[in-house]
Amino acid sequence: MSYCRFSSDQYACDVYVYAGIGGGFVTHVARQRFVFEPPLPPPVAFEESNIDAFVRHAAEVQSRVDQAPREPIDLPHAGETFDDPDAAACAKRLCDLRALGYRVPQDAIDALTDEAIAEGAS
Repeated sequence: MSYCRFSSDQYACDVYVYAGIGGGFVTHVARQRFVFEPPLPPPVAFEESNIDAFVRHAAEVQSRVDQAPREPIDLPHAGETFDDPDAAACAKRLCDLRALGYRVPQDAIDALTDEAIAEGAS
């Protein structure tokens, strides 16, 4: 299960985080970021009533991703991979990476924190 990917938040995520197959959690830190000028259009919800708009948006975003330049990330840990033993350690790592300037989705931190609480309760 992944908690976030580089494509999360419309490609504004600098980490890819998932549960490791042997246990624990893996975090890959990006080496570079997409540069979107102008910014990507706002997301379109996937609903039966607006499938055409959703498909047009997805095509626009993919086209922009395919053409977007990338800039290197000049922060400690760029390009590194981390293995954490449990959800709490992974959530802390994401908070630490965010404090360094990485773009980390709050919902990934929240999901790992909730999982850590659930692990502690069992």
